[in-house]
Amino acid sequence: MIASEPNTSADRPAPPHTIAPPATQHRRGPRGLAEDTSPGSPGQALAPRRRRSRLALWLRRGIERLFIRPKVEAFYRVLGGYTFFQLLHAAVELDLFTLLSQRGPMTHGQIAEALGLEDRATRVLLLGCTVLGLIKLRRGRYRNSLVAARHLSRDSGTNIISMVEWQHAINYRPMFHLADALRANRNEGLAAIEGPGSTLFAKLANHPKLETIFHRAMDEQSDNLARSFVEQLDFAGYRRVADVGGGNGAYLIEIARANPHLQGVVVDLPSVCELAAENIRSSGLADRLGTSPGDCFANELPRDVDCFLFAHFLTLWSEARNQQLLRDAYDALPEGGSVVIYNIMQEDSRSGPLSCAIGSTYFLAIATGESLLWTWQEYCDWLTRAGFHKIVRRRLLRDHGVIIATK
Repeated sequence: MIASEPNTSADRPAPPHTIAPPATQHRRGPRGLAEDTSPGSPGQALAPRRRRSRLALWLRRGIERLFIRPKVEAFYRVLGGYTFFQLLHAAVELDLFTLLSQRGPMTHGQIAEALGLEDRATRVLLLGCTVLGLIKLRRGRYRNSLVAARHLSRDSGTNIISMVEWQHAINYRPMFHLADALRANRNEGLAAIEGPGSTLFAKLANHPKLETIFHRAMDEQSDNLARSFVEQLDFAGYRRVADVGGGNGAYLIEIARANPHLQGVVVDLPSVCELAAENIRSSGLADRLGTSPGDCFANELPRDVDCFLFAHFLTLWSEARNQQLLRDAYDALPEGGSVVIYNIMQEDSRSGPLSCAIGSTYFLAIATGESLLWTWQEYCDWLTRAGFHKIVRRRLLRDHGVIIATK
């Protein structure tokens, strides 16, 4: 009798109470790697946690995009302000905006070829201008934004290119000394400009090229603002207007064009009055307009006028000097005569607008070192002390306002 071999486990049926383990389950993880997600495995335990983590990340990104990023980007524009301004100036100097205005939407390669720039340099320029909103990218082509088309293309009659050049060539380096100017409460920024002089205007007399840039920017600003100013204010009730600190005569010329009956005179330093006289002659208004050369602080104001205009002039001087000018104007006016003050106006709360923060810093640190952009109430208080009894405020465009005070 031959002995039989014992049964192996494979030959034996499983006990009724035994359940075979399920096959291992796998899925692809975030990097394409297989993960064990079978019941009880570490992968299955982590899956809900991963879903919660993804949801939390999605929510945090949404909150960042809606509430945090705008504030952070606003801070970046301050922190990187030196870079962003130089990007603007470089684009103006290279005539990027004029190119896009003349040739329409262009590709990266077309712009690089037209400007004579290498590929990487073009990328830097276009990235910066796109982030700043100066140009727009759509379907691989760049075009000007509305602001760039209106104010940064040489083809536009309302361009402010001379203002950009003024900021770059004259104001940029002196602003390095702003902290010193704040400590001293005077225009310490002038240390960056060689030569004698206690004001920017005196300093520029030593630098004909810079002086030309400055006057070109001031003329551009005056020409752009004067047209808007006259559209918003009626001078029909006045007979003869004196524009104190009238510069190149832009405001007075626009007022005279809109009021054929009106006569006027520009009151400014002799060298400035020469420029005004030339503009008056070229405008064909020499029969009605003239100049009164002299220092308005040392000489009497004209007596044969019924309106004194101070347009962007009182922002240059201290409280004491401004009050002196307004008292002198009151004394020179007949009964019923008026003073018209036209400026960017600081809110009485001293909380804005943005343009006042820019301008006030310039006037303290660079221009005269004794002024800022004053509030509505400060002007009204000075006028009241001078003797004016009827004072009217009126808000205009571009953060500007006008105050009319009648004797």
